[in-house]
Amino acid sequence: MKSVIRKLKKSIVAMLALSVFLTLSSISASADGLEDLGKEVDGSILTNEESAEAIWQNVARGSLLDQGIAQISNLGNRTVNIYGATLAYKTCDKLIVKLTLQQYDGGWVNYGTYGDTATNASSMSRSYNVKVAGGHYYRVKAACVAMKGSSSESQGPITNGIWIP
Repeated sequence: MKSVIRKLKKSIVAMLALSVFLTLSSISASADGLEDLGKEVDGSILTNEESAEAIWQNVARGSLLDQGIAQISNLGNRTVNIYGATLAYKTCDKLIVKLTLQQYDGGWVNYGTYGDTATNASSMSRSYNVKVAGGHYYRVKAACVAMKGSSSESQGPITNGIWIP
């Protein structure tokens, strides 16, 4: 009877040890790549948030451009949604939204560029779902441009970086 109890104790201890090992392994595996969390790189903070947004607002009423917006959201399954908008004070000949998705790899590297143009409009926005590689931070740089006649105004809001596992 004592030998059965000893074997049972050894089995329980072995299972507990294995359980602790697997738990610690999964914690360290999920933390891989997050060692830069909170670091500021080229104006963007590396975060573990699900989304990030940057809004440029014209505080002194300009002649054309009112707001420029850039946004990135984690949709899961290694897909991000990138969004940008250009808002003008009045109808413009041309509005442009150009979005550059960037991946952090010790520095920001362009991953893809997306955009569109609207004519005779005072606002426009565009949104794109993009498959990305996991294990990296991503951010969006927007180029928001308003043009009327020979005048043009532009701004470039940039989001913080979000972690995509």
